[in-house]
Parts: sequence; structure tokens; C-alpha cells
Amino acid sequence: MPNHLSTSTSPYLKQHRDNPVDWYPWGEEAIRRAKADNKPIFLSIGYAACHWCHVMAHESFEDPQTADILNRNFICIKVDREERPDLDDIYMQAVVLITGRGGWPLSVFLKPDLKPFYGGTYFPPFPRFGMPSFKQILQGIINAWRTNPEGISKNAKTIIKAVETQQGHFISGTKLPDLDATVKKLFKTYDWEYGGWSQAPKFPQPMLIEFLIQRALNGDFKAKELVEHNLNQLSRGGLFDLVGGGFHRYSTDRYWLIPHFEKMLYDNAQLALAFVHGYALTGNPVYRWIAEKTLDFICTEMTHPLGGFFASLDADTPDGEGRYYSWSISSLRETLSDQEYTWLEKKFNLTTNGNFESGMNVLQLDQSIHKIANTDKVSVKETIQHLELILKKLHEARSKRTPPNIDTKIISTWNALTINAFVQAGRIFNNPEYIKTAQKAGDFILKNLISENGHIMRNWNEGFANQPGTLSDIAGTILAFYQLYELSLSPKYYQALKKLHQSMHSDFSTEGVFYNDVAKHVPNMVLRPSKLQDSVTPSGNALACHVHWLLYQLDMEPSHDEKMISMLRNIGDEVTEHPLSFGYWLQIADLSAQNVQQIVLVTSDDGSSILDFTKEIHKSYNPFRVVAAKYGPKSQENDIPTICQNRTMINGKSTAYICEDFTCQLPITDFNTFKNAIRRFQVHKNK
Repeated sequence: MPNHLSTSTSPYLKQHRDNPVDWYPWGEEAIRRAKADNKPIFLSIGYAACHWCHVMAHESFEDPQTADILNRNFICIKVDREERPDLDDIYMQAVVLITGRGGWPLSVFLKPDLKPFYGGTYFPPFPRFGMPSFKQILQGIINAWRTNPEGISKNAKTIIKAVETQQGHFISGTKLPDLDATVKKLFKTYDWEYGGWSQAPKFPQPMLIEFLIQRALNGDFKAKELVEHNLNQLSRGGLFDLVGGGFHRYSTDRYWLIPHFEKMLYDNAQLALAFVHGYALTGNPVYRWIAEKTLDFICTEMTHPLGGFFASLDADTPDGEGRYYSWSISSLRETLSDQEYTWLEKKFNLTTNGNFESGMNVLQLDQSIHKIANTDKVSVKETIQHLELILKKLHEARSKRTPPNIDTKIISTWNALTINAFVQAGRIFNNPEYIKTAQKAGDFILKNLISENGHIMRNWNEGFANQPGTLSDIAGTILAFYQLYELSLSPKYYQALKKLHQSMHSDFSTEGVFYNDVAKHVPNMVLRPSKLQDSVTPSGNALACHVHWLLYQLDMEPSHDEKMISMLRNIGDEVTEHPLSFGYWLQIADLSAQNVQQIVLVTSDDGSSILDFTKEIHKSYNPFRVVAAKYGPKSQENDIPTICQNRTMINGKSTAYICEDFTCQLPITDFNTFKNAIRRFQVHKNK
């Protein structure tokens, strides 16, 4: 018999709706039942692409005996962490405090008042790995609940107090991040043999790469060296799926060779963007190739027909984890000609026994494409073309295997990151299809993920958006709408981002410097987290800080600049000390330290007369620039950025106003003069 998850639209919760465990979704009904029956809550948090979540489900949640223990003694709640990152953040911090480590599945025991008193991650069905069995854990909780309620209450009070003190409300500092010192630290701690900033497991760091690209654009040669080495290493494969495009979650080793095979939208959006901007910085065709393969993968495998982007691809398939992506030597020989296989064997890290499990190989070039081109005495483009002929054959063969499942949730902030990547790639690569993809996704969000009362929704699936949006959702969407506005200069995107900013202020602001991650109207929260560290995605507060930088440039309202600087100062010491945890904050700190070019275009028509101007703007990547436009009549003044107001055409011609930190040059009507003017812009700010 289905449990209370039977009507859920979350693919992860759907995986558990036929469990014998009487799961509830997070909400009033389960909490009321726990209070009425005076039972502890067993809270299980995971996500659809999580390997160990599947393992624990098969071992314990599908086991009738374990389910009977849970159903008789607990109120069981199942949460998709991608739908409710706010809950995941609170209870993950609690488990880390309890056990010293975190991960998924997250297994937490709560009092009916939602305070955690014990928890862990994966628990095996029998004692192993130095861990007690899940049944032993359950029996221990049952006994403690019956015999020591005072101890449980005391423990819960201590844990939730400790979690609360870790929130951003308690952080205060006085200094802006030291960007020069940060680059030196990143340079010194970098793995110059294999790339990245850790040993194993090794996660890609797209936010740090973006920060370093910004520094390199301003002439920092150490930053550029870091960017190129890192992107070169990631380009070789392993973590990057050379056959089908797209990046896996992380590398289990130091070498970027054997990944954890799930593919997440946010990783692919941010890494694609890093390669797009890496190409803009260097002109390296390999970076463009990787970016295009990643974005094309998103288009073909992770895009809803209505325009939004799916959350993830699973790590597992019926043949086993990683089997869809790995190759035996015999399968490679069967698929390729003798000449193609011989070339592949020379250029890739292949072994007869396999570099992965059971004689399988994950494909990774043993050196960079530039070195291969030099060895073969051909151009880099010719090497890529030759490699692609082989990879297309492998892709055709792989398409006959059973593919991994797709988590079809469409998550606001992840979609916002992806829109940004497609906008930038569409502009820099002059690819109109990428631009159409970005605009379609933006219009999807406008239609489906913003409620009638102006609240942002977290996610959409099967026609429903039923989870509250977080700070990262609303701030990320504001930034995505600006990208779409700058692309088309359509007032609808500017109006939408302004309305969302009003909601961000009313729903998430606090009396302190930072914002809450959870809106004020969201019920059943034991506390309202305010996480400042970036993780695999930018923190909500970092995105909000970026929003204030943007709105200050567009609307010249001093309060935005004051808020941004206040946020950066309060977190500056943390950012300088721990740059790996604050990659997006570093980007905003760098933006705040540079001159900014504001471009205003004024025309009386639908924008067709300024197409040459906008095309010239879009050719280059300049993060230190904002663009706005004014079309036609004065009645539009209330619907456009303040920097556009009171601007007029000169001599009846479409006119450009170019300013640096709000100091403007003479109006320009000639295209060649405009082109030279925007190229003369200098980002360095003398302080």
C-alpha cells in the first residue's frame, strides 16, 4: 500500500512511495501526529542521484522488519534535499556537530518540536564499517525516548543552540577581503601536478576559477596561470564525460580520473560558464569545445520541452554504478577501427585490467590536447576534430546501453545559473540557439516559478510548484533576469527583477547585516538559517550581495552600495582566511574593487537601430560593465533603470552614453567612436 508520499511530484520521494515505511512528507500533518502521539521523528534526507541513499533504501527502507520498527515507534518523514535545502542545511549542521562528518542519506532523530537530538548518515543493516546496524540505532533511540526524556531534551537544546551560533547573524568583521593575498594563497596551495586544491575526493571549483578569470582580466598573471592549468586538466576527461559531454559530480581520486558518476545541473552550468569565460580570456579552442559539449549535453539530456532544465542524472544504472560511462578494452576494439583504436590506445589512460572496476576503463587523455597536437604535428582544431570522430562512434555505441535516470525537478537557482551560462556562451560564441535556450528558460521561470503574490518558488515538476523558494532562488533569479535584460534590453526582465528584489527585501531581510535563507512566511522551521559559505552553488547571501552591486550600478541608490560593502566587510576576514569556501564572495569583492562601465543606449524605435552597438558589446566578456536601454517615450521612465532616465537622443539619432563609475563621456551617435570608447575602458580602480 502506498504511504503518504503517493501524491508527491519529487522523483526522489516517488522512489520511496511504495516502501513499507509509512513515510510522510515534511509538513503539518506529520508534525501534528508526532506531537499527538508523543513520538520521535525519524527524518531521512536525500536526493534522487544519491548512490548511498539508494543503498540504504534497498537495505532498510524496503525491509518489512525494519519498517515495522519505524512505523510503531516513530513518525517517519522523507525530504528531498534539493526541494528543501533550508531543512537540509539545519539538520546537516546538527549531524556534523554530533558525529564530526556529514553526507547523504542524512538520518536525523527529532523531538516533535523539530529539535534534533541524534543523527548520522548511512547506517548499514548489519554492524559493519565500524558502525552499528540501523536496527541497533533504532532500538537505542527507542530505549532513550522511554527512559531518559530529560537527557534527550537537554541534548536537543544543546545541539540546536550550537547550530544557531554557526549562522551568519553571529559573524562580524571590519576588513574587506584581501584579494592579492588570496590569489597568492590559491597559487601556493594549488596542485600543480594534477590541478585543483585538494587531494581526494577532489571537487572542481568553478567559482574560484571565475574569480581568477576576473583577476586575470585585470592583468594578474598568476591568476591566469592558475586558470589555464586548471581548465587544461579538467579538459582531459575522467571527471568530464568526453563521449557525451558534461561533468560528473566529483573525482574520487587526485587525478580527475574516476568520478562519482552523477551529473548535476549546477556543476555543468558553472563549469560550462568557466570554460566560456576561459575561452574569452585566452582564445583557447579547447575551452570552447568543452563548453559547447557541456551546454549541448544540457540541451539534449537535461532540458524540459517547455524550457526549464532538469536537476540531475543518476549515478546508478541497472548494470552498476559507472558502467554506462566506462569501457572494456574489447568493447572499444569492437566499436572502433584498428587505426582509431591504436590512436586511442596511445593517447588515453587505458589498461587491459581497467582503470576502474571489473576491467572497465574511464576515458581520460594522458596529456593535454595541445601536447597531443604538438606530438602529432597538427593543429589543436585538427586534433579536436579527429578526437570527435572517434567519440561520436563511442557515443552511438553507448546510446544502446540503459541510461541513468533523470531527476526531472526544475530548480529555480540552478536554472538561473544555467541561464547565465547559455547567455554568456550565446554572446561570446555568437550562437543564437544558445540565446533562444536561455530566453525560453527565463520565460519558463516567469510563468511557472513566481507565484501570483510575488513569492519565488523553489522547484517545479509535473505541472506543480509547491515548495517555497530560498534566498539563493530569488537572488539567483534576479541575476539571471539581468543577463536576459542585457541580452535583449526588454523591459519585462528589468521589471521582473525589480519586483523580485522587493520580495527579497520583504521576505528574507533581517535586523542584521545578512539575510535569512528562508522566507518569513515559511512555517515549521526550528530556526531560520543564514548560511554564508559557498558550497557547490553560491550561497544565498553571496548572490544577494551581487544583487546589491548590480542594482547600485543600474539605479545609483547609495543604500545598495552601503549594503554590499557592509556584507563584504563583515565576512572579509573569513573570505581571506578560507578562500576555498567563498569563491563567489571573492568574485563580488573583486567587482566592488574595480571601476565599472555603465552603458546606456537611447533610441526611439524597437531597438533595431542600436543592434550594431549591442553586437559590439556582446562580443567580449567584461564583468565590470552594465548595460541598460531606453526606448522611446518619456512615459517609460518608471519602468527603466535610473541611469537611463533623462537621457535623450542627440540630433534625432540613436545615442550611447558611456560612463565610468557614474562619470560620463559626451554622448555618442557614431558606431566607430562607440566601439573605440568601450575598448578604452580600464577596470583598475585607484584607491
